[in-house]
Amino acid sequence: MPGKRRSVGGNTRLLLVAASVIVAFAANAAGLFFGITSVLPHLFYLPIVLVAYWFPRRGTASSLALSLGYLAMTLPFARGDAGLAVAALARAVVFVAIGAVVSLLSLRLREQEQRYRGVFDNSEAGTFIVAPENAGPRIEEVNYVGAALLGSTAKDLIGEPITRFLDDPGAWRDFQVKVRPDKAVYGYETALRRPDGVAVQVIVSGGRLPDGRIILTLVDITARKSAEDALRQANTKLNMMGRLTRNDLMSAVSGLLRRISEGMGEFDDPAVRRYLESLEEDARFVQRRAEITRDYQDLGLRPPGWQPLQEVIREVTSCLLLPGVSVRSWVERLEVFADPMLDRVYVNLIENSARHGETVSEVVITYQLRDDGLVIYVEDDGVGVPEAEKEKIFEYRVDGGGGLGLFLVREILSITGMTIQETGRPGEGARFEIHVPPDGYRLI
Repeated sequence: MPGKRRSVGGNTRLLLVAASVIVAFAANAAGLFFGITSVLPHLFYLPIVLVAYWFPRRGTASSLALSLGYLAMTLPFARGDAGLAVAALARAVVFVAIGAVVSLLSLRLREQEQRYRGVFDNSEAGTFIVAPENAGPRIEEVNYVGAALLGSTAKDLIGEPITRFLDDPGAWRDFQVKVRPDKAVYGYETALRRPDGVAVQVIVSGGRLPDGRIILTLVDITARKSAEDALRQANTKLNMMGRLTRNDLMSAVSGLLRRISEGMGEFDDPAVRRYLESLEEDARFVQRRAEITRDYQDLGLRPPGWQPLQEVIREVTSCLLLPGVSVRSWVERLEVFADPMLDRVYVNLIENSARHGETVSEVVITYQLRDDGLVIYVEDDGVGVPEAEKEKIFEYRVDGGGGLGLFLVREILSITGMTIQETGRPGEGARFEIHVPPDGYRLI
């Protein structure tokens, strides 16, 4: 059918061009017999422009042929009249120039249209052009992916109100407010409702065209949202299982410590008491590990977000008991994209300095902009970390040799692409460097 329509359209254009050529030559021939030579030649502009616009690759040759035909008809009537001959030659040159210019512009226009049509039709996103009308915004054009997204065909969707397919009718009003004439909207999430009742979750991007129409691109994220929900439910169940297991473990450890305490009061043999003391030390180690994991049971459960670092550190220091240690932070205006448990990062770093720094009197937190992102420094004036331990302090070891707190610090930061390392000089204080990727921070 499209090929047939193109054929019919091409035949109509050829008839119009032929009719305009016949009219132009007939009118000019009649005019020459009656001595009219300055007005009627303008009729040639019509076939020249039509051919150059509709058939741009033949526009220049056709205008040249029409010009030669005009000269062949006009020059015999000049009969030595140099003015008429010069005027005819000038018009012929203008005819050719107009044909060439219109052909060039038409070719450029066709190339841009083909490029646009290729992007529109072959995009993996559903693409719509919506025309605002008094009766409501209606679909003016849609590609195959967009039609499939709505469970229909492009032909059936033309003229349909876009609000008919929105699960929440108010979403379109909200979207229109965001799409101002000089703005575009990206990442707007909403739900569509197909005619068969099936809901489809999409991300919408759009912008307003100069004529007031709105172009939309829709990406189906239903599968992704389902996977996120399934993962969230799985994490919730795992956390619940971890909580129950930890409670059972804590109860068992408490019972073990109670029995060890009873044994310490019952036996006086030094060898037995030493054995019981070693058991008590191991049991308390397990107890401490279980207590620490309780603080991190929700790690990664909630989505990351932008957090004002100065406010996070202020809340952390207000809850910590740090006798003789002052915490100074110089991170105003800095926000980082991090897991909601970012506060536990700074709790552990500050407590680590106070507990292991021995001579620590202050902890200073600053930042520095770099070409590859941003670096946050957490420094103290304690004894520092020996070179051989700089990486080991972030490791988790079953024997308890590693620091579980710093291991979890690294895990929390890694959720949003941040890294941490210790770069201080032994004897001069510890210095933790947190590297934030370029898209993970902003200054407000």
